[in-house]
Amino acid sequence: MKNYLGQGLGLTALVCLGMIGLYFVPDGWQIGNFTLRRMDVLYDIRPEDALSIDTLTAQPSDTLAYFAPDTVSAENPVTADSTIKAGPLPPVDSMFFGSIIEDYTPDQSGLHRFFAAIDSIKSHGNTVRVAFYGDSFIEGDILVGDLRDTLQTLWGGAGVGFVPITSEVARFKRTLQHNYRGWNTFSVVKNREAHVPFGLNGSVYFPQSGAFVQYMGARYFHHTQFWRQFRLFYSAQEGVGMQWARNTDPPQNVLLPAKGNQLQMWSTEANYPGISNISLHFSTADSFHVYGAALEDGPGIYFDNFSVRGNTGGPLMRINPALVHQFDRYQQYDLVILQVGLNAVSNSLNNLNWYRAELDRTYAHLRSCFPGRPILIISLGDRGGKVDGRLATMRGVPYIVAMQRDLARKHGFLFYDLFHGMGGPGVMIAMANEKPMLANKDYTHLTHEGGRQVGYMFARLFLAEQRKNHQQTTPQ
Repeated sequence: MKNYLGQGLGLTALVCLGMIGLYFVPDGWQIGNFTLRRMDVLYDIRPEDALSIDTLTAQPSDTLAYFAPDTVSAENPVTADSTIKAGPLPPVDSMFFGSIIEDYTPDQSGLHRFFAAIDSIKSHGNTVRVAFYGDSFIEGDILVGDLRDTLQTLWGGAGVGFVPITSEVARFKRTLQHNYRGWNTFSVVKNREAHVPFGLNGSVYFPQSGAFVQYMGARYFHHTQFWRQFRLFYSAQEGVGMQWARNTDPPQNVLLPAKGNQLQMWSTEANYPGISNISLHFSTADSFHVYGAALEDGPGIYFDNFSVRGNTGGPLMRINPALVHQFDRYQQYDLVILQVGLNAVSNSLNNLNWYRAELDRTYAHLRSCFPGRPILIISLGDRGGKVDGRLATMRGVPYIVAMQRDLARKHGFLFYDLFHGMGGPGVMIAMANEKPMLANKDYTHLTHEGGRQVGYMFARLFLAEQRKNHQQTTPQ
């Protein structure tokens, strides 16, 4: 029998050489109707320190262009390859991007009310609440948990604030032990066509027969083991029976009163050391909507984490402002934060018009939901991926950050540049290569350890802004 081993090895070598040669094919080279993309077949075996983390084809951070409203139109779309025309200079020099909160409010005093509320915690025993809307970047209380815990140490408070009834990441949290069963969950992202009253956090929950939810304090953080006050938010057309148990106390039965479609609140309190375990059981009830609960301990600061996986920002427009106003009678938020963008960024970024229009409407909707409240836009952070066959920051990242800054200025909001605050191009890749890992190998999401670093960064930022606010408001 003839030996074909030599021919086989030769053919294999030719195929390998051909595949390696594809790396040298210019990216975007066209053959007929086909467009070739550069390939790097050795990518998966290259040492990590040989990967490029600074191949971003965008302008340097100190001259980052942004999109002026009058330069974007259907006839003049913004693309990754467009020549971006700079609009009027922003009131904050680009050398400060990522080091301060940029104030685009009309009177340049956007955080004055917030820090006045912070001062009132000690002077008047008030409670300060922050609504923190986001996507999977903050789910599981990543980042927010460390920010909340640090500022509660300084400004008071205990407990995690608003909590959902169900959660995709209940087992992932370090701030709370959360168990549940028997619920139908609707969210603004997963149930876009559903005609249901989405709650403050973008979700609404309907109990099945025997539905159950339990919240238990966690020891990982300083201020999450006990809380003194538990509040449940719901609406019902008729009274609903609920059995509840707190700590080691025997179960009690209560009839939740109804008030049409109006938001209702049921609460219970416990003296020191407070509540560390509470469970609720429900029977099925028609037209009974549950929106979530709040775990708090009196005067202090609370960051309510309203993360929704897959949220680009646009789905928040499904939240009815009238219902938010009902919530605000109980919650009275002193600051609203929105941090989205991960689910819109890509390397191709052929057209930003759709996302600009979506965020433009979302920002206006937030203003209608929270009239008169300071709104802080936190930009998209870094996100890594393959660019021309190498790991680098995705091309779309700086363009979306610039667009978010421009829209924040248009709507008179506050703005923080998380992309440059984290370290700029390639930082997520560098964080994923740290030991212990500070970011996951998807180069998109932080680990708990990375969330701690970014959470501390935000805590330092708020403290620096507080000092600056006091200097500006203290008579000389």
